[in-house]
Amino acid sequence: MLYKWDIVGHEQQLTQLEREIETGNISHAYLFSGPKDVGKFRVAKIFANILQCPNNFCRRCKDCQLIQSGTHPDTIMMPDTGGSIHIDEMRELIRKTNLTAQSKYRLVLIENIERMPIEAQNSFLKTLEEPPGRTVFILTSTRINQVLPTILSRVRTYDFSNVDDPILEGYLKEKFGGHADLPEIIEIAQGRPGLAIHLMQDPVAMGEQRNVYRQIDFFLKKNDLAQKFQFVESLSKGEDADGKALELFFDTFSRYLRKVLFDYMRHPDHPLKPRFSLKEITDLFESLEKTRYLIDKNVNLKLALENFFLQTEK
Repeated sequence: MLYKWDIVGHEQQLTQLEREIETGNISHAYLFSGPKDVGKFRVAKIFANILQCPNNFCRRCKDCQLIQSGTHPDTIMMPDTGGSIHIDEMRELIRKTNLTAQSKYRLVLIENIERMPIEAQNSFLKTLEEPPGRTVFILTSTRINQVLPTILSRVRTYDFSNVDDPILEGYLKEKFGGHADLPEIIEIAQGRPGLAIHLMQDPVAMGEQRNVYRQIDFFLKKNDLAQKFQFVESLSKGEDADGKALELFFDTFSRYLRKVLFDYMRHPDHPLKPRFSLKEITDLFESLEKTRYLIDKNVNLKLALENFFLQTEK
């Protein structure tokens, strides 16, 4: 590698980005797509740093320090803080991109572009079609199916996937040394370095993840509709005003089912096989994603979740 990315995995993507930097074949817009917490936005920030640094990504110059602190005047960052990106924000962003840049590039980093409603995406599309000079957009997405096809056709797409467990485990051992929860963290993280590092550093978050993961395991192994509906009630009674518990549930359940699908291929005696066929697990995964989508579209949360849990009863 030409640069020290300090990224877990994704060597093929990083090598290709380095090739584009070396040859000057820089696109006006990139989209890094893939699962949550695999490092897409971190790659975007380092890529931006490499492009802006006049000293070959020295990490010490003024440009590097300003980018690392998020205050570089020609590098606009819009991290995902949990809310939508409204059209007024896009208009302000477009205004800024039309200002004269003092650096080599004007860079715009937007995490999870699907946070834009359709109206905002359409507003953004015009700028993508005719970007101001020396402007480079670096976008990420965890739900690329919610991004307009017209936007997808105007960006250079990089696909990121989960990191293999041995690679992730080796990185965590090197960074943190021995850790009693390491095997469990590897199992829960399912190849997502951002989540694994967070769990290594935050015992409270580890406890929350462990509890939800075990609860989901119980829900799939037992018929207990009353307890499942009680869980739904706790999520729909305003106890989760900021949506964090609901997001944790969906994210953890999705990772759990992905692991089940993978393990079904390797373990003929998997404990869920007496209850669910491989097709039924696949259907359950699709139903989970559909339920998440419907709730995002303001369908009644309680009814949507109850309907989903009915499919876990055998």
